[in-house]
Amino acid sequence: MSVSDTRPGARRRAGLRRPLSAMAALATSLAAALVLPGLGLSVPSPAYADSAGGRDIRTGPPGTALAWGTNASGQLGDGNTAGYSTVPGRACGNATCTTPLGKVVQVAAGNGHSIALLEDGSVVGWGANLSGQLGDGTNTDRTTPVRTCAVGETAPCASFLKGVVSVAAGVLHSLALLTDGTVVAWGNNANGQLGEGSVVNHRTSPVRVCAVGSVAPCTSYLTNITSIAAGYQHSLALRADGGVRSWGINDQGQLGDGTVIARSAPVSIVGLSNVVSVAGGVFHSVVARSDGSVRAWGIGPQLGDGVGTQQTSPVPVCAVAQTAPCAAFLSGVKSVAAGAYHTLAARGDGTAVAWGNNFYGQLGIGHNLDRSVPNQVCAPGGCAGVLTGVANVTGGSGSLHSLALRSDGSVRSWGRNDLGQLGDGTTTDRFSPVRVCAHGQTAPCARFLEGASAIAVGDNHTVAVHQPSADLATSIAAGPEPVANGGTLTYTVRVHNHGPTAAENVTLTNQIPTSVRFASASPSTGHCDTPPTGTTDTVTCSFGTLPRGGAATVTIAVKVRSAAGAGGVTNPVTNAVFATSDTPDPRLNNNSAVITTPVS
Repeated sequence: MSVSDTRPGARRRAGLRRPLSAMAALATSLAAALVLPGLGLSVPSPAYADSAGGRDIRTGPPGTALAWGTNASGQLGDGNTAGYSTVPGRACGNATCTTPLGKVVQVAAGNGHSIALLEDGSVVGWGANLSGQLGDGTNTDRTTPVRTCAVGETAPCASFLKGVVSVAAGVLHSLALLTDGTVVAWGNNANGQLGEGSVVNHRTSPVRVCAVGSVAPCTSYLTNITSIAAGYQHSLALRADGGVRSWGINDQGQLGDGTVIARSAPVSIVGLSNVVSVAGGVFHSVVARSDGSVRAWGIGPQLGDGVGTQQTSPVPVCAVAQTAPCAAFLSGVKSVAAGAYHTLAARGDGTAVAWGNNFYGQLGIGHNLDRSVPNQVCAPGGCAGVLTGVANVTGGSGSLHSLALRSDGSVRSWGRNDLGQLGDGTTTDRFSPVRVCAHGQTAPCARFLEGASAIAVGDNHTVAVHQPSADLATSIAAGPEPVANGGTLTYTVRVHNHGPTAAENVTLTNQIPTSVRFASASPSTGHCDTPPTGTTDTVTCSFGTLPRGGAATVTIAVKVRSAAGAGGVTNPVTNAVFATSDTPDPRLNNNSAVITTPVS
């Protein structure tokens, strides 16, 4: 795999290939969040309300929030609305941006807003807020995260949403799944996408999603939900029994209830069972079933049935490279995702397939021709092979780009990139996957994003959870052994990063023993702060960032001035070194090393 992928195709003009009068210029997006089932991180199990009450099950160790792409509404969370970023940057953890947003376990993204689920079950949001999609009780845009209010609160909110296990975002609305299996929603509601039984224009703080068939004011609510997803202006919920509920806009049959009637409260999708994954785009919805098959409904080539005509009830998705009428159907799928007009599926063998609109290369198949049945997503750099190691895929309900989270915590992206939403350091559209750069890099990037555990795609931005983890191992050797009293003793110290991510700001510290005097220090990379020659003090070497698998060495020379011990035997010289970094290191026991050298 090359470090820097070459441009796979000519840059395309900005704008949609097809006019979409029903959706007003595609300034939109959702992001169905991805979570990585690997790297020792637990998969986010859904909430489930059993007879003993709700169980609170979320992801593994929390991380920091990264974002890249457009920042016109503050959706990068970096305290401003300046331009765009072509590589990941850290979202702020406070209003003054003195710390990064931490303790994040899941993210979601819409047209111009981002939301994050925190370790304690609370939710924060930032970016565009005209429709109240941040849920802070106001319509004020935010360039740094603010807390989402509790149900029924008004600004200034006295209590805040808690007990959340999953979040999702549509173009202008947001959803949260609670530990008791119920769902709350906030933001735009012009088409009933909040599911509260009415079409009140918007809600600036969360409301409870009603039970099937309810009308406002609801007295019963949707329950037993294990997963949620948001389409452009509709919402989906997966029940513990494998059934699906949907609500919101339905002009193209995207609710799957056999009609084109908008619904302000959930409806059941009849005949659909054993579902394990749900997703929604602008005009379609898609699910994966426990047997690995896929069903879709709505309209367009993103249905994957080889035809694309309007379907108001679920239809099976064809197998790779079939032609209608299909004789074989897609299998082996573990999860699905939806872009604005395209669909993605992650398969159990670690590969990915995609179908639908492809004008910006969002299918990742090496060209920009639409496909009405699934095609294999290519390997980075071209289509000589297929993308492998895929843990999950994602697209936003208004997006024209796609991402894959790999089991090693790295990320691949493809499709539209005019505002840097692919994170590869450029604004070049990509027809096949490229690697997402590490934060702070510039093109051509020398380091790439590692330790990602969750990703969400917005219209023109992307958000991720980053769980960096270094594993520094320090060793020390000395020569000659033994060393003559008054002679030069040379230490060779090596610091190796065993990963699984890069270690930032690696520093080696050596307190020179009192029985020797400093002579010189020569690092393989970075620089050393040293005491004056002939003195005894601390040598501090800064190696910068060590990539996963990377190492740095330093040679430290000293003059021995060892005193005689008992019986006239000269005391040996004992030296200790230790390494640290700004990246969390769960195994600190191997960060230090000690050596004792006899003196003759």
